[in-house]
Amino acid sequence: MDVEELEAYIRLGEAHSSVLNAFKKKIKAGTRVIDIISDSENLIRELGYRLAFPTNLSINDVAAHYTSPPEDSSVIPEIGIVKIDMGSHLNGLIVDAARSIALDEKLEEMVEVARDALDKAVESMWPGKRIRDVSEAIYSTIVAAGYKPIQNLTGHKIEKFRLHAGVDIPNIPVRGYYKIKEGDVFAIEPFVTLPEARGTVAPIGDPLIFSYKRKVRTRDEMERRVIKLVEKKYNKLPFCERWLVSDIGHRVNHALLRLIRRGSLRDYPPLMEMSNKVVAQYEDTVLVTSDGPVRLTYEK
Repeated sequence: MDVEELEAYIRLGEAHSSVLNAFKKKIKAGTRVIDIISDSENLIRELGYRLAFPTNLSINDVAAHYTSPPEDSSVIPEIGIVKIDMGSHLNGLIVDAARSIALDEKLEEMVEVARDALDKAVESMWPGKRIRDVSEAIYSTIVAAGYKPIQNLTGHKIEKFRLHAGVDIPNIPVRGYYKIKEGDVFAIEPFVTLPEARGTVAPIGDPLIFSYKRKVRTRDEMERRVIKLVEKKYNKLPFCERWLVSDIGHRVNHALLRLIRRGSLRDYPPLMEMSNKVVAQYEDTVLVTSDGPVRLTYEK
């Protein structure tokens, strides 16, 4: 990574972090979910960057992948944990970060455990370290505090225009031989739940987030229009129906579901903790250098 690209990455991370910090303060009981999501996305655009995926605002036992559909009427509850997860990019350089907000002081400890696990994981991101070393840092921090990690959610390597670049960082130690290299970029994201929880997630309901896989033949005019739009605008990065409505002028959810069945789109339904227990998450994007980890989206 040359100096110019590194400086661009650092500026992107700082801007992204500032947006997350601003919107953490706006998450209050009774606030409309769609307003937080749409406004946070618009601010990223106003700062001159593009969205790497729709803002996720996942509440309580929904661990990830909730973004508002058009005309979403849901609001922030009185009690629980809200996860705001955002991705931005500049010419394909991606940062991905998330914060958790406890709406009840009884849940603040869980949020802090997720943050502590992230801190410990980042400290272990040195060239030559194995992915298992990072996972062990996450797992041991969570378990020592009396909580449970989500077993089937992971952090992930990031490459240019590739949000998930083929190397995962699990929240539990598993066998793996990948060694971290100078120049690697990873999103590290511990997910924490209660000790009595199942500690796994499963998809629920219709998908709200999608990505483009390939062009397929179809006689349906709306399907052809959606394919043309997403192929041109999103470069296989995730998108949502809300974004398409702004271009097309009306809902296209049925066309999206048909295109999933045809193999043109990949779908990302909301992910719910399988015993319906509350989940906390903290995430940062980390660049690995010869001098150690650079936290591109550090929360001040």
